[in-house]
Amino acid sequence: MTKKSILFSLLLVCLTCLNMFAQVVVTTESFDATTYPPTGWSIKPALGANNVWIRQTSPTTNPTTTSHSGAAVSRFRSRNVAAGTKQILVTRAIDYTNRGTNTATLSFWMFRDSFLVGNLDSLTVWVNSTDTLDAGAVKLGTIARNRTINIPDTQSVNGWYLYVYSIPVSFTGTTTRFIFEGTGESAVVNSGANIFIDDVFFDEYPAICTGTPSVGNIVTPSPVLCGGSGSALLSLSAPINGVLGITYNWESSASSTGPWTGVGTNPTYNTGIITSTTYYQCTVNCSFSSLSYTTPVDSVVVSSNTPPTVTIASTTNVFCAGDSMGVELIAGGADTYLWTPAATLNVNNNDTVYASPTANTQYTVLGTDLNGCSDTAMINISYNAGPTVNITATPNDTVCAGTQVILNSVPTGVTGNVYLWSDGITSRRDTIILNATTAYWVTVTNAAGCSNSDSALIVATDPTVANFGYTSNGATYTFSDSSILASNWTWSFGDGNGSTNQNPVYTYSAPGTYTVTLIVTGVSCNDDTITMVINVWATDLNDIDKDIQVSIYPNPAQNNLQISLTNQVIDEVVIRNQMGEKVMSFTNSTASQEISLPVNHLAKGMYFAEVTSNGKLIPIKFLKD
Repeated sequence: MTKKSILFSLLLVCLTCLNMFAQVVVTTESFDATTYPPTGWSIKPALGANNVWIRQTSPTTNPTTTSHSGAAVSRFRSRNVAAGTKQILVTRAIDYTNRGTNTATLSFWMFRDSFLVGNLDSLTVWVNSTDTLDAGAVKLGTIARNRTINIPDTQSVNGWYLYVYSIPVSFTGTTTRFIFEGTGESAVVNSGANIFIDDVFFDEYPAICTGTPSVGNIVTPSPVLCGGSGSALLSLSAPINGVLGITYNWESSASSTGPWTGVGTNPTYNTGIITSTTYYQCTVNCSFSSLSYTTPVDSVVVSSNTPPTVTIASTTNVFCAGDSMGVELIAGGADTYLWTPAATLNVNNNDTVYASPTANTQYTVLGTDLNGCSDTAMINISYNAGPTVNITATPNDTVCAGTQVILNSVPTGVTGNVYLWSDGITSRRDTIILNATTAYWVTVTNAAGCSNSDSALIVATDPTVANFGYTSNGATYTFSDSSILASNWTWSFGDGNGSTNQNPVYTYSAPGTYTVTLIVTGVSCNDDTITMVINVWATDLNDIDKDIQVSIYPNPAQNNLQISLTNQVIDEVVIRNQMGEKVMSFTNSTASQEISLPVNHLAKGMYFAEVTSNGKLIPIKFLKD
């Protein structure tokens, strides 16, 4: 069957469908146009010059044959690719708006040959509501290139064969697409054959016109052409778009009553240059309802008056995001004004308006003078989000008092900005010594003049300070921690023992002078250490070293205090008050074993005598009366 006879038969089928359902359209793609893939079609993945799907003119090669009809075919180059190579050819979107439960089909011709019997090259056909092979794709069928392979059938001779598929009724709307998935299985590259398809046909069920096609009035942005001539673009106020069966007939006349002359059949009409007032009307027909509608007569007036020259002035062409007022636009040269687009203007019919676009926008103003003559002017306003400002603190936004902190306003590498910090710094980075918790802010202005700000509270944590006090009962000491912002405590009692309790109680095993050390760990800042020297006094002579015999009298003492050692020389005596303060000292230069110390000048109370003999310290407690 020839291409002409096929098209004629399909045309008859199409006309029959139109008569029965008044909505079926049969579309064909024969790949004869040089544009490939055809308009609206796509190839995925797109590999440019390396696409496996290509257009090939007739006659074809590998195998050699003529196209099914016309000048070319669509070819899947399975001969040229490695085994397992796949690529899809996707149709444009199919319109099933008015399909309902009606049958829809896809048909095409494929060339099948007997070359390379063991080569399983194949074409799989899918239908989907997207242009990909996702989970929603429905498989319609697979065809082996080799005619001797029974997928879906076998054929006795090499040639073109027609395959027809019904489309599931679940596919409706305007997004359905057919997907031809080619698969190459040639064991050796450049040693296989190719897959050819031609004359793809599919049904469509577009929306159709109904009733009277009322399209409103004629609309023109230039109802008056000044200067003796000009042109105008005519459109309809209520156009009917995207439906089948609508036709247009534009007519013009020198009089509002005719006679009328047909001038155009498109939805809009450009008058071309006219030099006198001309009247227009448009008749719109619906072929499915056989009803029509004719617009009211309108005119384009040609005037000899000189048109105005409309201008737009603005102090800036940049709108900064967050600007509550907007960019001021001032029109001049006419008496009334109409601005578009109106959505991002505060008003659209004043000479002065304020624009707050959300993207780069071109604004147009139509200015009209008292004679009805008009002119337009345009201005482009760019949208600028301003710099991205985010204060970051290094090493952190919470640090110990006295720490150096580096504040950065924007990332490194950003140029063209102007900076102003709350402490007067005008660089991208502000280096501070934080002595107290402080709030900082920065304003950054970019090259377009748009500003953004950010603020940060930088917290100074008080330092940790170690401190403690103590009370004693004989050789038993109760230590009381009074450190600031400490979380852990390590005590050393000066005799090799220690504790990690916050407030330990410790009993010394012998009198003596001990250095007590407390190391505290800070909650968030530094560690700290404090040491104190304490004296553990003998409460009676039994607490003194048994190798040393000592006597102290009278006790309580009034005027003099006698201290004597048996078989030991007294080297030095230091007397301290209860606060540990030295109040008296004596160095024995006579190497005697007994001394008498005047204590009449001491106030009443308890005192501690530190007696040193031959390198040993003998602490003794006494009272002054």
